[in-house]
Amino acid sequence: MMEKQTKIGTVCNDFDTFQLKSVLVKNDAGDWGSEPDDRAIGVIRSTNFNNNGKLDLSDIAHRTLSEKKFKEKKLFADDILIERSGGSETQPVGRVGFVTEEMANTDYAFANFIQRISLNDEINPKFVYFCLQQMYEMGVTAGMQSQTTGIRNLDWKQYVKVSLPQPSPDEQTAIANILSKVDEAIASVQGSIAAAERLKKSLMQNLLTGRMKPDGTLRKEDEFYLDEKFGRVPLGWEVKTIGDKDVCKINPVYKYKKKEVYDFIPMEAIKENFEGVDYVEKQIIDNGSYTRFKAGDILFAKITPCSENGKVAYIDHIDSEVGFASTEFIVFHPTENVDGRFVYLLLSSGNVHKLAISLMEGTTGRQRIPWKIFRNRIFVPMPDKVEQTKIVDKILAFDKQIKENNNKIAVLERLKKSLMQNLLTGKVRVNNKI
Repeated sequence: MMEKQTKIGTVCNDFDTFQLKSVLVKNDAGDWGSEPDDRAIGVIRSTNFNNNGKLDLSDIAHRTLSEKKFKEKKLFADDILIERSGGSETQPVGRVGFVTEEMANTDYAFANFIQRISLNDEINPKFVYFCLQQMYEMGVTAGMQSQTTGIRNLDWKQYVKVSLPQPSPDEQTAIANILSKVDEAIASVQGSIAAAERLKKSLMQNLLTGRMKPDGTLRKEDEFYLDEKFGRVPLGWEVKTIGDKDVCKINPVYKYKKKEVYDFIPMEAIKENFEGVDYVEKQIIDNGSYTRFKAGDILFAKITPCSENGKVAYIDHIDSEVGFASTEFIVFHPTENVDGRFVYLLLSSGNVHKLAISLMEGTTGRQRIPWKIFRNRIFVPMPDKVEQTKIVDKILAFDKQIKENNNKIAVLERLKKSLMQNLLTGKVRVNNKI
């Protein structure tokens, strides 16, 4: 099979090729407008792009554009948006997004640093969108950038001249439909994850405060007593600090042997948003200047911005008897009277985590959470250990569901990547009737 060379790879001889500039109807940069007033509209900016070709509109900016300017910058269905300026060494510009009918009906505009392109009827816009996404995936756009005063810019003249594959109109549509279906499947699983996360958050708020029993029923008014420090507390529960001698020992000192290999967890290895440990290193330890922990302990980042970003992890397993970590962690060692996972959930909960952050000390940019606040200032209601475990099992069941769905997304993303590499270049042909 004879092949032709394009920016996303060699394509089969049945495909033509084209340059983006030959099919452009609109090709313009956006406008940031002015401070929002009662005429403000949604304006898409760089922060609304993600690396997977999707536009995240959960945090849309609102700005005011004149009527004339809005008519010029209003987005229409099938427009393609390209991040043309900004980025960083690790995040090059060139991310793309596709404007759906739903977005167009909401009357969005787009900011400066964003390029909008509209295409003529010679080419399927969704097919082109996937080609441009593949360019970004392959790192093509990373090599088409210049940098001035810290800002990275896409070389637009070079960008619109690149050669891209052009199968028949029917095959363009078939390819776009297949890749769109994979995107829809990913979005559906992401929706399930978001729903599970919302439900988990609600359960944590209700179960950890005792408003709800582990069986899902709500406690009645006569099942609470009034605590002078905490307020309403379920009967049978006690109000204690997390650093109480019956709950946790803070920053324990474990014995170890010098010059031996131990598990080591740097700050970077703890995921943000309370998502656990990403990896564990092996390191020869020759001094005791690190934080020490054991399996069953909790690591709580004490320095900004790691604290605010939710770097908190329950260590369920390590290979060495003692582990070592950054000195910027507070270590909580749960006693045998409590379920350590329950303590972890308390430390991850909105009430405790936000209160700890509010009690930071130090200069701006180097603030830290003092460990003593967990002994004398942060009070929590504690059920007996049996109920703690029931609560933990109820809440962490959602983590298993979320993990399974994240694995599904990873499989779908690998499938999409493979399909893009093969379908867009004609290495794998599709039935034009799809």
